[in-house]
Amino acid sequence: MSKAAFYRVAKAAAFETLGPYPCRLALATLREGKPPTDLPARVKFAYYSLKAVNVFLPLASMMREQEKSEIERPQIYDEHLLNLMVNRAYDLPEVVVSDSAPVRINVLVPAFTISTISAGFFGVFNVALFIAQQGYRVRLVLFDNFYYIEEEFRDALKKFPSMENLFDQLEIEYIGSRSTPLVVSSRDNCVATVWYSAYFAEKIAKATGGRPFLYLIQDFEAAFYPFNSQYCISRNSYDFKYHTLSSSSALLKYLKVNSIISDDPAIKSLSFDNAYSSSIYDEDQFHIEKKKNKKRFVFYSRPAVNRNMFEMAALALIDAYKKGAFDDSEWEFYGMGIGNTTVQLANGVEVTQLPRMPLDEYEAITKTFDLCLTLMSSPHPSLIPMDLAASGAVVVTNTFETKTPEYLTSISKNIIPARPDLYALSAAIVEGVKRTNDTKARYENATVNWPKSWSETWTDNHREFIREIFSDAK
Repeated sequence: MSKAAFYRVAKAAAFETLGPYPCRLALATLREGKPPTDLPARVKFAYYSLKAVNVFLPLASMMREQEKSEIERPQIYDEHLLNLMVNRAYDLPEVVVSDSAPVRINVLVPAFTISTISAGFFGVFNVALFIAQQGYRVRLVLFDNFYYIEEEFRDALKKFPSMENLFDQLEIEYIGSRSTPLVVSSRDNCVATVWYSAYFAEKIAKATGGRPFLYLIQDFEAAFYPFNSQYCISRNSYDFKYHTLSSSSALLKYLKVNSIISDDPAIKSLSFDNAYSSSIYDEDQFHIEKKKNKKRFVFYSRPAVNRNMFEMAALALIDAYKKGAFDDSEWEFYGMGIGNTTVQLANGVEVTQLPRMPLDEYEAITKTFDLCLTLMSSPHPSLIPMDLAASGAVVVTNTFETKTPEYLTSISKNIIPARPDLYALSAAIVEGVKRTNDTKARYENATVNWPKSWSETWTDNHREFIREIFSDAK
């Protein structure tokens, strides 16, 4: 066995036995030549195990050989794999224009699962329903290749408010297998709902006379990627000919200020606010509940989603804890989001990760929290600050260009905005701890300047906007 192979076997065994976190920390400690002082027992065990291996194989040599073997590992890329890597933006379904096809607005829906459906999809479906309410024939076009059984999805959606009858009110067509083309009329139009669906909307627009489609922009998605192929391809989607319906005024302002969307006066743009989801005790019960129990801190913990800034949020929480912001006898710590993630604040003090929960359970639990930390590296505010602020919790979140302190506090005085900086966020958490004591102000500030339901979201301006941009589709 080569030295590199021996190292990989030893490292894999350690990772399998102890888990990746203690092994990575132990490896970093060993590489830096530090003694394993004040490290958890599992990390110390991993440290001494790797140190024993290092007696026979120099650490630097092991690392170099491992890196070399990984770099030189054979990789085969064919056209299909490469297209999958860029979300099939250049590998689109066929489009056929037929004079016998009815005129429809085609809402282009990417892959999703009922178990992980997010607020973004609630936005997509409610926009589709709103367009249908204006008298248009609307079709949800499921263009991605994913597991889809209509009856299962139909039954599952009945659990979500405003979407109980989604499949009865709209047409549904799954073309993810690409076995049949999408048949459209010459007067059809489209709604792109994610950056790579804009490529499909553009293809349909070219086949039907070149009218601008509607781009439902719920975030500036090019920023989801480092400067790579996907960044450039997603960024190019904003150069197509379309009208903009943007989720939040802060996001629309960002798109305009940075010249991401067209300033052509013939091209329309409007923002809307996605309805939030939360619940709150009645006033008397609120004050009773907040005084009789331990206070509950909740951290929106999603390390897999880069824009939620997991590392900075966790470090800010740890810094505030180290500075004595929390009395352990008065506080409990919870994580909420995607993944099985544990944040260790100190030896023996951890953030307990809550399981992913359906919407009704999420709404019920929001009212039990007292302080929330939720970050979003985006001009979009996300909905967690509204959900928690409306439940009477104090919420620490970050600013971002057009997402200013004034914008955030105008939504609710329960929101504490801070620069996306470790120490600014830590200071905001310290302030948030203090504010939790004023239950009267928390309850008063729970009346947020944001729509609670989708019927509150839509206005006459939105109705006029839809009728204007789809004037040829009736």
